[in-house]
Formats: sequence, C-alpha cells, structure tokens
Amino acid sequence: MLRFIPSLLILLVLLMAPASAAGQGAIAQAPRSLEILGISVEGVSDDYTRGFVQQTSGLTIGEQVVIPGDPQFADAIRSIYRLGTYDDVRIVEDRRVGNGIYLAIQVSEVPKLDEYNFTGLKKGEVKDLRKTIPLISLAPVRQATVARAEQVIDEFLAEKGFPLNEIDVVRTEQPDNTVSLMFNVDKGPKVKVGEVRIEGNEELSDRTVRKVMKTKPRVGWKFWRGAKFKEDEFEEDIARIVERYNERGYFDAEVVRDTTFIEDEDGKPYMVVGVEVREGPQFHVRNVTWEGNTLYDDETLSTNLGFTRGDVYNGKQLDQNLYMNGKNTDIYSLYQNRGYMRFNVQPTISVAPGDSLDLHFDVFEGDEYQYGTITINGNTKTKEHVVRRELLTIPGQTFSRDQIQESIRRLMQLNYFTQESLAAGPGVEIAEEDKSVDLEYTLEETGTDQLELSGTWGRFGLVLQLRFGFNNFSAQNLFKGDEWRPLPSGDGQRLSVGIQTNGRQYQQYSLSYTEPWFGGRPRPAGFSLSFSQIDGAAFIRSSRAGKLQTFSSSVFYERRLSWPDQFFSTGTNVGFQYFNNEQYISTLPQGVSRQVTVKQTLSRNSTNHPLFPSSGSRFSLSLEVAPPVGDLIQFHKWRLTNSWNTPLTRKLSIGLTADYGYIGSLTGDEVEFERFVVGGSPFETQGFFSFFGKEVIYMRGYPLAALGPRDDQNEPLGGRILNRYTGELRWMAVQSQQLQAAPYLFATGANTWDRFDTYNPSQLFRAAGMGVRLFLPILGMVELAYGYNFDTFAPINSRHDGTNRWTFQFSLGQGFGQ
Repeated sequence: MLRFIPSLLILLVLLMAPASAAGQGAIAQAPRSLEILGISVEGVSDDYTRGFVQQTSGLTIGEQVVIPGDPQFADAIRSIYRLGTYDDVRIVEDRRVGNGIYLAIQVSEVPKLDEYNFTGLKKGEVKDLRKTIPLISLAPVRQATVARAEQVIDEFLAEKGFPLNEIDVVRTEQPDNTVSLMFNVDKGPKVKVGEVRIEGNEELSDRTVRKVMKTKPRVGWKFWRGAKFKEDEFEEDIARIVERYNERGYFDAEVVRDTTFIEDEDGKPYMVVGVEVREGPQFHVRNVTWEGNTLYDDETLSTNLGFTRGDVYNGKQLDQNLYMNGKNTDIYSLYQNRGYMRFNVQPTISVAPGDSLDLHFDVFEGDEYQYGTITINGNTKTKEHVVRRELLTIPGQTFSRDQIQESIRRLMQLNYFTQESLAAGPGVEIAEEDKSVDLEYTLEETGTDQLELSGTWGRFGLVLQLRFGFNNFSAQNLFKGDEWRPLPSGDGQRLSVGIQTNGRQYQQYSLSYTEPWFGGRPRPAGFSLSFSQIDGAAFIRSSRAGKLQTFSSSVFYERRLSWPDQFFSTGTNVGFQYFNNEQYISTLPQGVSRQVTVKQTLSRNSTNHPLFPSSGSRFSLSLEVAPPVGDLIQFHKWRLTNSWNTPLTRKLSIGLTADYGYIGSLTGDEVEFERFVVGGSPFETQGFFSFFGKEVIYMRGYPLAALGPRDDQNEPLGGRILNRYTGELRWMAVQSQQLQAAPYLFATGANTWDRFDTYNPSQLFRAAGMGVRLFLPILGMVELAYGYNFDTFAPINSRHDGTNRWTFQFSLGQGFGQ
C-alpha cells in the first residue's frame, strides 16, 4: 500500500496544477468533463505491451473523464499495479485540445530475475531450497519477493538446527533490466535442544510431561535422537501435554505459556524449551446420561463407554469409546454394525460442584441402511467369484462396518492384491431414497506365482532345487487351451511342483494341490505326494554304503467355524508314509517300515496379513496319531503354537511366538521315527533331514540340527519335547506391487529333550540378531538373517565348532516359521 502513495500524490498534484500552454499539467481548478482523445504508454519497449497496459488501465479513447478528481485514474493505477510487473505507475496529461485531452501512462518495469545462487550451503541443502524458495526465472523481483525468500531460507536452516543464521543478499542489476541475486549464508553454530523446562506441574512429574513430547534433548546413550527443534512438532507437543493431563482427569489443564530461547555454555549455544502448565483440579465423573437412544438402553451404552459414577475422567478414553477404539466395542461401532449408517452422538461435558463432571450424550440414531450394489474392479487375473465369496457384504443385508473390515482382512489373507489397494477400503455411495449403501472394491493384482531355483552345498555335495508354486491356479480350466497364459489361473487353487537332486546320489520329487473352497464352501481340501531316495553307494562309491527310500502321501480337509468366533477353523489330515532303510541309517529300523497317521487341528487366525502381520494373533493346537495296527509305526504327537502381533506405529510392530511340542508312545514301546530337530534354516534342509520322520524346528543363529540329543556317533538324534520362544521388532519398510520388505530385530530361545526326567524349561539355547523378509512376485518369500548364538553347543562334524559367533542364514520360498 505504501507504494501507491507517491503515484497518488503525483496524480493529485497533476490534477490541481495550473494549466500550461505547452499542455504539461494544464488542468483547471474547476472540475470539467473532457473527452479522452488519445492514450500513450511510456516505459515499455513494444507495441503489444503498450496495448496490454492500456487495456489493463480500463481507460478508453472517447471516454469522458472529469478533471480534476475522476476516480477512474486511481482505479487505472491500481489495476496496472496488480499485474505485478511495474513498481511505479503514473497517469499524466500530455496535452489538451478543445474539450479533449491526451493522457500518458508512465510505468517503470520491475526487474526480472536472471538467476540466483547461494554461498555457505551444502549441495544437498541448495537442492532442497530450490524446491521451496519462491523465485522463478524471468519473474518480477520485488523487495517483498526477496524478503520472502530470506524468510524461507531462515526457516529451512532453523529446521536443520541453525537458528542463529545470517543471510546477506547481494543484488546485481543487468543492462537488460534483469537482476541476479546472491544469498550469502552464514549458518552459524548448530544449536540443539539442550533442556526442556516444565513449570507449574505438581500432579504430573517432569518426566511424565516430557515423555509425551517429541521435542527432547539428546541424552547420554540415545545417540539417534537428533535433538533438533521443530516448530510444528513443538506445537503438537503442547496439544499432547494437555491430552495427557485430560487422560489423568485434569479436565481444565492448559499450557499457559511456552517459550524458546538460546543459552550459552562454554561458548556452545543450546536451546532451552520452556512450558508452563496450569493443572487445575482432578475431576471425577458424577452422572452419565443419554438422550435420543432407542436401539440400546442407557445401561448398555454406559457400559461400552466405560465410565461409571466416581471414575476419574479420561478424555482419551472418552473419545476412543465413543468413536473408534479398535475393538469394535465403541458406541459408533455398536450402531454402525447394526446398519445405522448416519448415527451421530454429541457429547456435552458440564462442570458440577465438587470437581465433578456430568457427561451428557445427545444421540441421533437415524435410519437403518442395507447393502445395495457390490462392485468389484481391478481383478484382472482373479475371477470375480473368488473375490466375492470372501466378502461378508452381501446385497440386501444390513450394513455393518465390522463386516467390511473383516472382508478386507480376508482379501488380504488371499495375498492376491496389493495391501495399498485393500487398505483404502471400498468406495461408499449412499442412496437416501431407499436407504442403501453401494460399495465398490477397487483392487490391484499382485504376482502370486513363484519360481524357486536354488542350489546348496551340503551332505551330498551340490544339490539343485527347482520348484513352481502356482497360488492362484484354475483346475477347471485345465483343458481349455485359451486359458493357458502360461497356465490356467484365477480360481484361487494352489498347485506346487518341486524337484531336488544332485544326480544319482539324491533325488526328491513333490506335488501338492489345494482347493480352498471345496464343494462351494470355505472348506479347504487337497492332497500331497512326495518321493525321495538317497543312494549311498553312488555317493561314496561303495556297495555297502546303503540306500534310503521314502514315499509319503496325504489328504486333508478343513472348515471354518462360527464358534467361538469367525476366526476359528478345524482340519483333518490323513497320511501314509513308506520307509525303506537299507543299511543307510543305523539308528532306525532296517528294511521296510510303514505308518498311517490321522491329524486333527484346531486353529484361530486373526492376523491382518498372511506374510507380514502387524496385528492380530495365531493359535494352533494339533494332535497327530499313528495307531499301532499290525507292524505300523506308532506314536502320538502334540503341537501348540501361539503368536501375537501388536502395532507400535503405522509401520512398526512387535511379534511374539511360543511353540511347544511333545511326542509320546501309544504302547509304551520306543518311538523309533518321530523327532524334533532344532536349528538351521529351510535352505539347509535340502536332503537328509527332510524325509524320514524328523520335524525340523528352524532357529536363527544355530546350524541345522545343532540342538538336542545326540547318538553315540555325535550325530543329531532329535528330541521328543520341544520349547521355542521368539520375539521380533519389525519395520514394514516397503510395500509395493514389485517388492514388500520388512527388516527386523529378533531374539529367540529353544531346546528339545528326549525324556521328562531330563526336561528343563529354563535350559534354552539363546540367539539374537537382525534380518529382513522380502516378498518378490516371482520368487515368493525370501528371508535373510544374521544371528549370534549366546550359548555354546557340541560341534557337528566340521560344520560348526559350537562356539559363540555370528551366523548368516538364508531362506527361499518360506520363512523361519515365526
């Protein structure tokens, strides 16, 4: 506004000056109407710009103006100023002819930016600043523009920890009315938060208040804490402090003053952050009342709200139990899960005598809504019926938010679609005329088929493995040639074919198939076949080396349960195994052995993702029985596995697993085949331990079969009692269609014992380390782990000397069984 004053004064002087015979400022004192006979523009170099300035002024030839004092002149000056291109605009009288006047618009063009540079900054800092600084090449450079640029630089450096910076701007004018800017920056010393002072707090300690703040000083061993002061974080800290007081019942608590200043210690500046609070009294709940509710009575709503008379007020608990507590027991969920899509509740909190609060809730229930049209988009490979059969949102049924969430979880368990497309949830469109809710599931397919080609050097030398896993197979289209792309797919069945070999010494072949909806219901059924053989004579070139052959087959059937809840399922597996041990393993019966097994499993799975769970739990209890019929192998085998997953942040979570097992005899005779073998990775099990009655319990930090009982030759014998515990801190770093990656830290302990008289649950072999799980569309699950064994163990031949050391382990196709 100050820039307009000189021009307006000049215009005022021009209109009030005495008339001149030369026509320069010849305007009479008495107002007079004159016709504009001509308009010239001075200060610009081309006709196009002259015409543009004249047009912008709004003055036209033939128009009548009053001299002096016509407001059109002031309007014209303001219009030209708004262009932002000129910093001095004047309208003067050129000459007067009869009842007409010639006007001249005099402008001074603002210099345009040629270039700008920095000194005193790093290349990365310059690169970041150029993205945010408000300077554009050939744009007008006003003083306000330069001042705003200085402000951006100052805020940028303050965010980086340099609040004491100094900026000097050097302007270099060019003959072509352009200007170059050089920002000479002295960042000054780096200033970190050195102290956070809390004042006015009596009921909550300084530590409690500081704990909710993100603005913290760097202290001792917490080397990762940057201790930078960030204005936006500090503003959030103020809100978090008040929220924490509200959680403890201090309804009137507030931050009455906050400040930041720089202090100096031994020549090193540091920032002091100060917060002064007014706590007020602690409030208790006196009355809880509801109005407008008909579907649920007051007692039910108050129970779910979680407050009764005399309870300490908790603002956070109130908000969560009203709107979203993650357990679907909040008031909002109660109504939305019954179809009341437009439900709303308005709380009113009134202060009552005696530091008490009355909580009153006005409820608007609205109408009951039903599902309308359910649309599925984006399933380019998976057939629509495979998606639709997992959905609980069925047209005509009552709307339920819980059903939508469970439908999304079930689609995630398929692992056919990207988590990003599912996390967004379905699009919702409400039709008020018929009280229906249309849902649109927009999906994005991800690769599920896997090709595993690997090699390892072990007992039999180089062993090569090739496995194809088709996780979205279509058996019903197997004989339709046009469906082979490269195999028929989209019906949700799983087919796996694998082979391991190193030539004549060792071969293993496997085939498995699963139909997840057998008979059109969610009852997975399938079968598996495998054949393995080891020719010791080919391996050591001796006819007395022996041979081992095994054949196994199984069929299984599972079904989902609705009780105790929808996450439970049960399954039955019937298997047959054939062993032919021709002098190959001395600790096992020689000749042919057979076993028939029946396995019953009860499980519960509420995890939010099949491969990278961050919430929910898994539970599995199984009993496998090999009946003592004829000369069949006999045993009974119990397994109990529990895992829990808890999110800490959006991408950080904790996982805990407890795994137990027991193998016993049905007749009292020795169980000759079945054992638990602890240690190693799936990649190490190619060959010997994978096919003669030993279940490998993978454990990071220890080599294959390192833990447990040994035979007379110090070879791993395996145990019949198993304890294993694992804890992981996981970070979901990458989630995309091409790659999913989750680095983690782990700690684990495990052991296996042969008899109860030697069982000692505190005698665990411990390990800890780090790793990463990767999921690639073609390779499937890839896991890398680097673990340290804290406990020594008996050496296994020359593979490991049993001392404490770091061990790198690798898995392809499956993980370590967490």
